[in-house]
Amino acid sequence: MRGRRGPLGKALIIRDLLRRFRKVYQTAFTREVGDYGLTMPQIMVLKQVFEEPKTIGQITKALDLSYSTISGIIDRLEREKFVERVRDEEDRRVIWIRKSAEIEKSIEKIPFFSEEYYRQLLEGLTEEELDMIIRSFTLIIGKIEKKVEEKE
Repeated sequence: MRGRRGPLGKALIIRDLLRRFRKVYQTAFTREVGDYGLTMPQIMVLKQVFEEPKTIGQITKALDLSYSTISGIIDRLEREKFVERVRDEEDRRVIWIRKSAEIEKSIEKIPFFSEEYYRQLLEGLTEEELDMIIRSFTLIIGKIEKKVEEKE
């Protein structure tokens, strides 16, 4: 086995940095969004239906959470008027979960979702540093996605 400077050592450093990044990002996210009464799981569900309506089954599969967990989250989001349940017009057994007009207004108020928030966060970095960050994230995400696909 090689020392900390070899490939294994660098892999562990990258692992630790990814964990640290996730923790810092999640903490910042939770602080920003917590003021609006939303939890991380609720945001994950909202993200799923933000672009297009989905069924609970589709959301369950995408987030790898149980049907009952997703159903409970949707119940709370529906009570807060962030999502709506809508029956399919062709197959009444199918229920679509879609974002409400209310969530559009709420999302606009949360700085964490604005481009300006990230512009201020990254202020002071040069174009070259920003490009390097983009390349690095693109590279590591691509590598991890490829490994995940190989396991499926």
